[in-house]
Amino acid sequence: MVKYKLKFNFIAMHCPKCQSTKIIKYGHTHYGKPRFRCLDCGRQFVENPSRQPIDEATRVMIDKMLLERLALAAIARITGVSERWLQIYVNNKYEQIQQKVDVTQKKTGKLTIQRIRNVVLCWL
Repeated sequence: MVKYKLKFNFIAMHCPKCQSTKIIKYGHTHYGKPRFRCLDCGRQFVENPSRQPIDEATRVMIDKMLLERLALAAIARITGVSERWLQIYVNNKYEQIQQKVDVTQKKTGKLTIQRIRNVVLCWL
């Protein structure tokens, strides 16, 4: 029986999730940057990411702009976030809103019809 020994060339860097040094090269992103993978936790990452998470101050500003009913394209242009990220953010916000509608019974009364100059007016 032949046993194969796996050989890994570890890269001298740390995993951003678990700080492990068991890092291997794992291909490239669609932007051409080299991608790495941690063998301990499985996290995939790039060395110097150009896209960072959206900070809380920007999210608060986006919430205020949404309340002002600005267009999504305008919000994306002003804040510098992508329209795709913004649409996902808005969809998640919408899902968090309570969707219950309270309907109350309206009092019913006698329907009155009055004709004035060939115009029919109806009210309760």
